Amino acid sequence: MKRLKIAILIYCILNNAVFSETAPEEAYIEIGMKEQRNEFYRVLMNEETEEIYLGIGEFIDFAKIDDLKFDRKRLRIKGKLDREKEIDIKIPKESVIETDEDVFIKLDDFKRYFHISSSDWDGERYVLNLRPDFKTAKEYQGELNNQRSLLAMAKREAEQEVRGDYIKKEGSLLSPGILKFVYSNSDFEENDYAIDIDYGTELLYGEFQISQKVYPESSLEYIRLQYAEIFGSYYLTFGDFYLESDTIFDAERSLRGVSFSKNEYYGIRIDNRTIIEGEAYNANLVELYRNGNLDDFQMITGNSFRFDVINLSSTDRYTLKIYYRDGRQETQDIYVLGNQNILNRGETDFVFQAGEGKHEKKHQYLGEFRYGLTKDLTVVTGVSLLENRVGNKYEVLEVGAAYRFGFDRYPTLISVTLLDDFNAKELNFKGTGEQKLPYNTNLTVRYENYTDATADRLTKDYSYNIDLSKNFRRVAGSIGYFENSYEDDKLYQIYLSLDYNFSRNIKLSLSNDYYKYSSPENNPKRIEGYGTDAKITYSGFDSILAILEGKINYEEKKMVEDEIKFGITKTPTEKGFFRNIDTTFEVGHSREKGTFFEVRFTYIFDGDIYVEFPDIKREDNRTKIGGRVEKSFYLGDPLLRINNNNVTYGWVEGKVFVDENSNGIMDKNESIYEGAEVMTSAGSGVVRENGEYIIGNISNNDIHNIEVNRESIDPMLIQGKEKIKFKGAIASGVKVDIPLVPISMITGFVENNGVSGEREYNGVLASLDVVLKRDNEEIGRAQPEIDGYYYFENILPGDYVIELVPSSKRYRGEFDKGRIEVKVKAGREGDYYEDNNFLVKNIEVIEDEILDDEDEVVDSEESPEIESTEVTEKERSLAQENMQEESINEKNS
Repeated sequence: MKRLKIAILIYCILNNAVFSETAPEEAYIEIGMKEQRNEFYRVLMNEETEEIYLGIGEFIDFAKIDDLKFDRKRLRIKGKLDREKEIDIKIPKESVIETDEDVFIKLDDFKRYFHISSSDWDGERYVLNLRPDFKTAKEYQGELNNQRSLLAMAKREAEQEVRGDYIKKEGSLLSPGILKFVYSNSDFEENDYAIDIDYGTELLYGEFQISQKVYPESSLEYIRLQYAEIFGSYYLTFGDFYLESDTIFDAERSLRGVSFSKNEYYGIRIDNRTIIEGEAYNANLVELYRNGNLDDFQMITGNSFRFDVINLSSTDRYTLKIYYRDGRQETQDIYVLGNQNILNRGETDFVFQAGEGKHEKKHQYLGEFRYGLTKDLTVVTGVSLLENRVGNKYEVLEVGAAYRFGFDRYPTLISVTLLDDFNAKELNFKGTGEQKLPYNTNLTVRYENYTDATADRLTKDYSYNIDLSKNFRRVAGSIGYFENSYEDDKLYQIYLSLDYNFSRNIKLSLSNDYYKYSSPENNPKRIEGYGTDAKITYSGFDSILAILEGKINYEEKKMVEDEIKFGITKTPTEKGFFRNIDTTFEVGHSREKGTFFEVRFTYIFDGDIYVEFPDIKREDNRTKIGGRVEKSFYLGDPLLRINNNNVTYGWVEGKVFVDENSNGIMDKNESIYEGAEVMTSAGSGVVRENGEYIIGNISNNDIHNIEVNRESIDPMLIQGKEKIKFKGAIASGVKVDIPLVPISMITGFVENNGVSGEREYNGVLASLDVVLKRDNEEIGRAQPEIDGYYYFENILPGDYVIELVPSSKRYRGEFDKGRIEVKVKAGREGDYYEDNNFLVKNIEVIEDEILDDEDEVVDSEESPEIESTEVTEKERSLAQENMQEESINEKNS
């Protein structure tokens, strides 16, 4: 009998050691899903196999999926994971472990049910990372917060400008101004040098600028007095400007006189090409962008530039980016003459220009008025008195209309222009029809008809152009037919143009055309030809731009034109090793020019000195080496280092100080903060030993932001005002003192009442946001840590309110208070505002219920049959016993 008892005991021990199963036990891990993270997340885990079981309710609460319901009684999950993915799943009972608080399933099943593509488990650090195939609530909230923040900031800045809440210098009849001396030599070997003087100032409350050539001959190169803001978006200019007349009249466009117009830079549409020209005073590089992508660039030796581009579409948008010799940039949208834009009802637009040609000395006058009769009908009328270089005069009455009709998504736009020349007693006609089609396609038809003298001047009785353009994701293209007829001469042209964006910075452009010209009279001839123009442009990395272009033309199977050209330029940058240095290089070869190249280095030194050297250029089989030096002085204080090269731009100067009483004004007992870096759109400056900073090249037409670089000051200080704005002055300075105030910290706890269980308390904390507000505007949001602790840092002096925003669906907490008011005081140093505590009085557990009685498992993505891993009865019962025991211990404690 004794041996039998021993045998039974040995059998039981061996059976328990060999065949027993280790039950999953409660464990706490760190879980992450994209931007969402919980460092104290409850799971069930088999310690031997490290197999993880996730609670369904806990996960829905953690992920904050508001549109997803979980019915514990029916073991059913139904709703939307995000705005696109929807699930409806019934979980087999044999695959779950149920506890008093939740239902747990194995990780592999969990990933199938909740569209988790993959996961990573770190067994040493107890970290589980999930990668979902849906968009998380945190992502949606982040996007919404960013939009709200940007909109709120934009609204505040707009209101700030409307209220005039920015610093500006009062206007004056005359200021001392900036004087600049320019020495340039295009060929050192021949000593071909010139001396110019530029001057800019505020005159009669306007911007006055003059450029005078001194040597080798004296002449007035440029003069202008301009008012940019008195009449809203219009420019009132006395001096040099460009005439906005129709292209069929060959009057000189560069005038000196008076102009009242919205357009400083504009383009002219001729057939399927657009000509963009103008003057950019004191610029060394002009870039042309089409639809946001670099299309071409030009180095400027004088002040003028010109681009001749092939249109891809009637909707092409052109933008100029101008780089000036002082390192600043300017971006200008181009208005294309001939584009009959529709005005809103009651909206007006007008142009008045009168002046004398700068070169041909002929007088030109132009007036035009446009008015929106309805939101779809705009009329235009105008009068022009023009004269060309040989004395032919044009007295023109212009009448036109643009009408839009059809569907909202696919509208039709028709524009008509009649030009009646009273001198020649002839009527000319121009008409355009544009139709928007599905799939980002546009159809454009243009027709022009001219009579008598105009037809002879343009060698065109009539012409028409049919153009079909389309935009793909990365490809834009157009195909078209053009015909021009003059007497018995005929020109036919078929063209195909394509743009392909390899990336945001690289674009390939191809233009191909086939043409046929016939002239039967006198010397009968017939010419047939074709040409190709290919261009690759790059813009982006480290302010480097590059263009590789090649073109070739054949007539009667013989090459008549060929050219290949490569250009690269680096524009000045504010920081880095090559700060304030730019380089431009261009090399090419053509049958007409031979080999040509130009390389130019530019340096901008402190003390208002600008240097171009060497400027090496090869043309006409000869290489020239030249250079240029410029030096500016402020006549009010010639020793002031304003770092300006543009004579009409100003500077900003002032002090940075510690504002102990937060009144925004530097008082006698408050100290300067030396070494602080001040930043603006034009550059940066450092507070010197005398306590002041100065930054030059500040545009006088714009309102600028100014701020202190946080990295250059004590981390316990911050700029006293979130946004400080100022308006640049004309050839003078604006004084802006910047206050620094100490920052404080607000902390507190969300505490448990001691009655609710830790699981419920943790559930409340996991989905609770603590919000900090000032003047009813949210300025900060924090999530409590495991023990309920929360904090806000970088807090300025002022009155604040702390509020709780619960978002848990399962754990509904009741708190002892809804808000806490905190007053942060000003002073030399910041402070800690602690014990701003909330108490969780009661927690209610809410369970979802799905009322319909569907028993089938449905997944709206693919509707698969859900396979689940079975949990053994022993695992389930042991896990439940463990959880119940821990729950009892927790309550007793």
